Amino acid sequence: MNRDTFLKSLRKHLSFLEKEELEKEILIYINKIDGSKMSDVEVIQSFGKMDDIVKDVCKKHGINYKTVKVNDNWFKRFYNELVDLSTILKNSDGKKRGKILLDVLLLIVITCVLKIPFIFVRDLGDQFVGTVLQNDMTILAIWGLIIEFVYIVVALYFFVHTFEKWFQNLK
Repeated sequence: MNRDTFLKSLRKHLSFLEKEELEKEILIYINKIDGSKMSDVEVIQSFGKMDDIVKDVCKKHGINYKTVKVNDNWFKRFYNELVDLSTILKNSDGKKRGKILLDVLLLIVITCVLKIPFIFVRDLGDQFVGTVLQNDMTILAIWGLIIEFVYIVVALYFFVHTFEKWFQNLK
């Protein structure tokens, strides 16, 4: 496991800590990696399994390991990526900042273009209801809501997944 992957995994597994305590623990491991004469991979292997690290941190902070849950929901991951992006934007020069913002704008535009097939499917359903069910407005409304809901789910998944992949490359 390389340094970035290890630190990302460590941050995820220690997400039960308060932000300040989490950052202190991350910094401890960064200093251990940087201060060693071994390669990053060797140092990380010397730490042992991630579960052992989490147990040690829990013991250090007086937390019962069995009650700890790794919070890995997509919204929290996406939020953390946005916070990291804002830090990168703040610390970047104008040219890099402009490229990042254009990439995010392009991602938003592509997500909007994803709506086109859903519009076609909705219109096909409307035509079907119009011919077979004599324009039943209740069914038309329900059909429209279903298509909109499916689009929202697909668009969110696409945007978050693509953003996370793209942002990993940015780091």
